[in-house]
Amino acid sequence: MRLLRIKRGTGVDHAVQLLAEAARGAISAASGAGVTFIRNGARTSTGHTADVVKRADLLQYELEQGPCLTAWASSTVVRIDDTRTDPRWPQWCAAVARFPLLSSVSAPLLHGKGSVGAVMVYSERAEAFSAADEALLVRLSSAITALLMHVQTSDTPLRMRNELHLALRGRDMVGVAKGMLMERNAMTEPEAHRYLLQVSASLQQPLQRVAEAFINRMDHEL
Repeated sequence: MRLLRIKRGTGVDHAVQLLAEAARGAISAASGAGVTFIRNGARTSTGHTADVVKRADLLQYELEQGPCLTAWASSTVVRIDDTRTDPRWPQWCAAVARFPLLSSVSAPLLHGKGSVGAVMVYSERAEAFSAADEALLVRLSSAITALLMHVQTSDTPLRMRNELHLALRGRDMVGVAKGMLMERNAMTEPEAHRYLLQVSASLQQPLQRVAEAFINRMDHEL
């Protein structure tokens, strides 16, 4: 994904569109993404990478149900592995499964004690997203919130670029570490990811830091 460049004075409408495109590029499993900015319970700005994502978003407001609304209202991450079988929002899931959008992750845009919107990614495949994708979307949501709340300030574009760079670098580190484990220890991708998570939990260190340390150690052994 190219580095996101947002000019000083960029309006919120244009910013959310750029950020939707950034989220789509950051999550490799995503076929589409959207960002919704909400004030006083009403949408004020939205950005979508595809018409099907826009339709799914609008449908939530028509039906007054759906994962993005829930993520915003509850300030929690919401993941759907298969819209054909998820029972939480029956009308919305039945509709978007026919688009087809079969899996999604929605993260709230947290500000203060509440949420000012949500960022969502969708896939045409069931069970497309992993825990690592969720973690990356949460990191991106922090950067997105910073921009939306301070889009006119001079330091926001730089801070946004730095946040996105760090998030994407972390994702790349984890991917490289998993690849090394798969090659050297004959692990499958899920086994390698599970191993890194176990080390992360044992050491109480962020997954990205564990992955970077593992890569550095393997490089020294070459």
